[in-house]
Amino acid sequence: MTTHSVRIASIGECMIELAPQGEDQYRQGFAGDSYNTAYYLQRLLGDRASVSYVTALGDDRMSETMCRQFAGAGLDTSLIRRLPGRRPGLYMIENDSQGERVFHYWRETSAARALLEGDGAAGLLDALAGFDALYLSGISLAILPEHARERLQACLQKHTGLLAFDPNYRPALWASPEQASSAMAAVVACGATVLTTLDDETMLHGYDQAEQVIAHWQQQGALEVVVKQGAEGCLVARGSERLHIAAQSGIRPLDTTGAGDSFNAGYLAARLRGLSIERSARQAHRLAGTVIQYRGAIVPQTVSLRSICS
Repeated sequence: MTTHSVRIASIGECMIELAPQGEDQYRQGFAGDSYNTAYYLQRLLGDRASVSYVTALGDDRMSETMCRQFAGAGLDTSLIRRLPGRRPGLYMIENDSQGERVFHYWRETSAARALLEGDGAAGLLDALAGFDALYLSGISLAILPEHARERLQACLQKHTGLLAFDPNYRPALWASPEQASSAMAAVVACGATVLTTLDDETMLHGYDQAEQVIAHWQQQGALEVVVKQGAEGCLVARGSERLHIAAQSGIRPLDTTGAGDSFNAGYLAARLRGLSIERSARQAHRLAGTVIQYRGAIVPQTVSLRSICS
């Protein structure tokens, strides 16, 4: 088990979240895939890790409130860039009768899109290279202009620690599936652990079998591939090793927002502690199974996650 404090950076965008709380009522919160994972990594690892959230925000009141919430959750905020005149994006969640969600976004001019622009970007990239673990997603890439993605990819090539990547494919954020696949492949080629879903891979690459997904990402350079399949569990591959881990049974989801992000945190937190693939996947399923029983991506800090840890 790792005994020293591991330094982890999660890179991406956090937005204002409007989550349904009854008919025509919404609760305001802050969420985004990379933030959700950072939050749960810190909750699970505690003083065994220092988790930095890396994004850009504006100089408005909502941005200031976000920073306070990040710090209140135990996250390091020293690498958050504050860009004058910019603001965070916003999204609203709708849920169907099964708890599945539909998102509506207002993020075209969000501050996070300029994360690697202007003064300060070079220093940020230099700082990222020194972390023990980096986490990002397809959304982290999609919100950046192409030249900024190239700068980030050059940084990842220099990084020698754990690199974790969730493709999290959102077609509306990309010009084409081919553009998305190419940008993601450049990240995975740096030796990433890929945490993906079969649903995303069907949209992105047309695959309908987990083995197809594994073969694709291993060909791109992935060291470890986790294919999440909801209630059917997950298939994990490392080299020629394959392990299927069943999801928890008997859970009735209220809201699946943040399920994949929390799974990623549960899996990575365990792997960073030196636990086996099987124990890591089981911890990931337990965490995701807890999160989907609450509305919104972030469960309150009053909800104990102590029983999640292996």
